[in-house]
Amino acid sequence: MPISIFKKGDKEKIDIQEVFNIWNVLRARYYSMETVKFFMNFVHDREFDLVLNRLLNHYETQALILEQEGKKFKIEVPKRPPYKIKTSAQVDVITDSYIFRNIYNGVVSQLFSLMTAYRSTTTNDHLRGILKDDLIQHLKDFEILYKYGKLKGWQEDPPAFKSMKPVGNEPLSTTEAFHLWDNISQRYQQSQLTDFFLGFAHDKDFRAVLMLGKKTLDKQARKLEEEAVKFEIALPERPPSHVSVPMDPEPMQDRYMFNRIFTGIQEAVDLHIRATIEAIRNDSLRHMMMNFWLDEIKIYEAVLKYGKMKGWVTTPPLYNEPQ
Repeated sequence: MPISIFKKGDKEKIDIQEVFNIWNVLRARYYSMETVKFFMNFVHDREFDLVLNRLLNHYETQALILEQEGKKFKIEVPKRPPYKIKTSAQVDVITDSYIFRNIYNGVVSQLFSLMTAYRSTTTNDHLRGILKDDLIQHLKDFEILYKYGKLKGWQEDPPAFKSMKPVGNEPLSTTEAFHLWDNISQRYQQSQLTDFFLGFAHDKDFRAVLMLGKKTLDKQARKLEEEAVKFEIALPERPPSHVSVPMDPEPMQDRYMFNRIFTGIQEAVDLHIRATIEAIRNDSLRHMMMNFWLDEIKIYEAVLKYGKMKGWVTTPPLYNEPQ
């Protein structure tokens, strides 16, 4: 059960950024619903029509939930799209591959906006749970749409990463090679920063959180290193095996260190979603990045709840509902 910063019986609170998140995500959902409804008039492939209908059903369900949240907090929401868009006109230039590219770009765009909304929703646990569920479902929809487009030959692959020897049946793209290198570099930096903070942390629970985080970072780094070596990608410079702290740890506050670590986790959530979206040539790498992202979401939730319990999370001003 989510930990709330409000006592039982208190009125549910929401901050000003979360108000915008409801409005903005709902606006994007409405636009996508209207786009899918329009293009479904011109789809030729029966299976593609089923894929789009499934996507539309998810959009409508998620929009309804956000509408209810907007009503609960008396938030002015965007105008809804038409219930149906029907036309018997036949336009030959609107091909299924063209429709796919438009829908696919919209799905990718919404993944980024949903990610931003999720990670910036820190006050209201219930709303964050809604956005998390939407995000996970949207990532599944992205996976289905991407695979269908790839099967049909509508998905274009980015340039391949060239190594001195062929590696298995799944080639690597240049952007996938970059994401491998970037993810390794990020873990090296976060691991070194965590080591540094361990020399200053006072709270025993916070030290336990740091040690658990470092263990996870090191484990993921080893897995990424193995993938990079397999594809002959140059590795970043490794951090030192340990960090000495030749100064008095007393002035360093646990709250400051927590917020630095928390910001790093938020950045890692974004890093993993970008890697998942752009890993469209190598399926096994995309699945690995997706699993890292799901793990990062669990870590983010646990660390956020711990920080709220300690009173260390910096929250935006609360929203004053219209009377």
